Order: sequence, then C-alpha cells, then structure tokens
Amino acid sequence: MASKRHHLQPINGFWYYRRRIPNAVLRLLAPGTKPVVKLSTGIHVIDDPDAVRAIKTAVKFDEAHERDWALRVEGHADAASNLTVAAIARAKVHGYRYSPANEVANLPLNEVLGRIEVLIKSGTIDQKIDRTALLGGVSKSSVMLSKAAASYNEFLRADHNGKSPNQLLKAEKKKEAAMRRFIAVVGDRDLLAVTREDALAFRKWWSDRIENEDITTELALKDIQDVRGIIAAIIDRDGLHAFDQKAFDGIKNFKRHSNQREAWPLETVRDVILAADPVELEAMCYDIMLVVIGTGVRPSEVVALQPQHIHVGPKDNLPYIAITDDGREVKTANAKRKIPLVGVALEAVRRNPQGFPPYNDRAAAACAKINAWLRQFQPEPEEGDVYKTIYCFRHSFANRLYEVHATDKMRISLMGHEGKGPKYGEVPLTAKAEIMNKIAYSRIA
Repeated sequence: MASKRHHLQPINGFWYYRRRIPNAVLRLLAPGTKPVVKLSTGIHVIDDPDAVRAIKTAVKFDEAHERDWALRVEGHADAASNLTVAAIARAKVHGYRYSPANEVANLPLNEVLGRIEVLIKSGTIDQKIDRTALLGGVSKSSVMLSKAAASYNEFLRADHNGKSPNQLLKAEKKKEAAMRRFIAVVGDRDLLAVTREDALAFRKWWSDRIENEDITTELALKDIQDVRGIIAAIIDRDGLHAFDQKAFDGIKNFKRHSNQREAWPLETVRDVILAADPVELEAMCYDIMLVVIGTGVRPSEVVALQPQHIHVGPKDNLPYIAITDDGREVKTANAKRKIPLVGVALEAVRRNPQGFPPYNDRAAAACAKINAWLRQFQPEPEEGDVYKTIYCFRHSFANRLYEVHATDKMRISLMGHEGKGPKYGEVPLTAKAEIMNKIAYSRIA
C-alpha cells in the first residue's frame, strides 16, 4: 500500500522508484524519451520489507523530479537536472559526497576503490543511480557554486528593497567576492554537495587570516553569512528543502578582534629584532618580514609581488616595487601604488628579484612562521592582550611617518589607505624616497 503511494515497486530484489512523466513535460523532452522514470533506490526488499527506508528515498526522488519538471515547463531546461539531485541524495545515503565523473577520476585511488567496494557490498553496482552517485556520470548539476552568486543576484535585483542601482551593484560584488573566496578554499561543486567540512575549512581559512593579517572578525563573519545566505536562498527558491543545506549551522563566531594592534617600538625593531640571528626562521620569510619593516607594505602585497613589479636592476636609478591588482584584489582604491626601496627592504628584495613564489597567495602561511619566530622577543601577553605580529610593523611604519611630519597625501600614497587627501596630483617616487630615507633601517642581521 505504502509502496504504491510513493511510486515504489519491487524489481529483481530491489525497491525501484517508478513514475510516469506528465504529458506536458514529455513533449519537452528529446524524441524517444521513455514515458516512465525508473530508478533503483539501492535498497534490498529483503532488508526493508515494509519499504520504510525506500519511501524516504522515493520522497527525495519525487521532489527532485517535480522540481525538474516544473523548471522545464517554465522554460528553464538548463537548470533542470533531477538525476544529479537524486545522485547527491544517494551518495549521502552511502556516506559520500557526490562528484561528477571527471572529479571522481582525480580522487585518490584508495577513495575510488572504497566507493566501488561500497557498491559491491550493497549489491547496487549494477544500479545506474548508485553508480552515478558514487562514481559520477552526470556532468551538469542543479547550481554550481561558480554560478550561485550570479543566480542569487538575479533574485536580489528582483527584490531590491529600495536599494539604488549603485547600492545593488555594491551588494552584488560583495556576494560574488564571498563566493569566489569560498570556492578558492573548497573548490567548485554543486551547492547541494557542500559539506560541514567545507564550512569548517572556510572558517579556518578566515581564522588564520584574522590571526596573521590586518582583518577584523566582522569581515570574516559577513563573508560566511553571505555564502550561507546565497546557498539558503537558492534552496528556498528552487524548492529543494528535502536536501536542506545545514553545513553552516552552528558555526561558532570568532572572538572579537580589532585590527588596531599595538605597533612595535622603534628600539625593539632596530636593536633587538634586526640584530637577532634569524637562523631559526626560513630565509625567504625573514626577507618578507624585512620588506614589511622597511616599506610598511601589507604582507599579502609583498608575497604577491611578481618579477615585473620589482625594479632593482642596474638600470633602475631609484629602486622600487609596484603594488598592483594583477590577478588579485586590492584592499582599497589607493592600494595600487609604487614604493621606493631603501635600507633593509632594498637588501631583502635584491635577494629575491623574482619575488616570493612559494608564498604567492599564501600570505597566511608566511605570516604564521614569522609570527611564531617573533614571539621570542615579547613576554607572554596578559589577559585580553595579544602577541604582536608581522602586521604590527606596518603600524610602526605609520607612526614613523608621523614622526617625520609626512603629509596626509604622502601617508596615503605610501600606506595605501583610504583617505580624503587632495584628489589631484601624484606623489613622485623621489619625494617618497626622501621621506623613507629619513626613517630607513640600515642594519642587517
């Protein structure tokens, strides 16, 4: 009785989901398409004689097909992919994440063999839906993460809540940037295949950046909320509640952290840190630190330097580095700038004329090593305090600019801050070099 209600039928010892395609949908499908959908639930009748477990799978198949059919009738055939949604559901039953065949092919051999072993043990290796679930086979999916922000932004534009065009554009860019960062951490996949491990990995990535860079908890929390909101909105829009994405539920907040960390004192930098033997710190990380000390440039900007951004050759009368947006986002409109090289920063860059390739786009990894080395120069922080980090050298640089009475425009031009200084005219490299020579560290360990 129950099996009929849920389109279930025993075939060859398995419960099968079997349902006739509505004529309105069948007319939209490829000629020759069979009028009946038949999918194995992968559940043996002998193990589930009353179809209790099979009904749960059949309900998911029902919802997947009804979503697919509704999308096709509404003219959205590209978004219809019930087989992928069904495959995701079956993969979860077996304890795996669904991946297309090309991704499965790149998995470690032991995981692929593990998936095959599950199919053999469950007796469903001959069932198309289970093979698809664990070994792939469907190339398109409901909504890939790489398309999710654009899909969400269509909804945002339709329900703009009084936002102006510029406000809408700004909101859309924020959502797209958040999703790009999430994909960079976990990879592109169907949004229904996002797991708890993915959400935790994204939180860990942000946690590392908060610890090692000049980033507040508010920015990280907003990014996580944006990704979660995009996924939840699409699930709600497409009626995928049977596959509700709970990966981000209960993600712990970060401890409140202000980016206004204390600067390193001049004497500590000059007489202690630069005089110390850096034997226990990787040479390239030491040089990254020297560039930050000597230029006030953000660590992420240092590690992103490419050979074409570095000008320290014999023909360069005034050595400098160029901070650009080549292949990366810059933090502010003023972040694109040219910085003269003097003192310890010049020596460090001359040792690394090709930049810092092992740490390109891996600033957190370099900062973690440098920050661990720097702890020897400071006492255990008291309750509520934190250790000083590499980023604190940037604050020291800013303080020293004040000491030599650098103008607001000069400070903005060197630090790359947002600012309301004069809009016209660019500070020449020679003027920057004159100021920087006044505060340069020349001692090399």
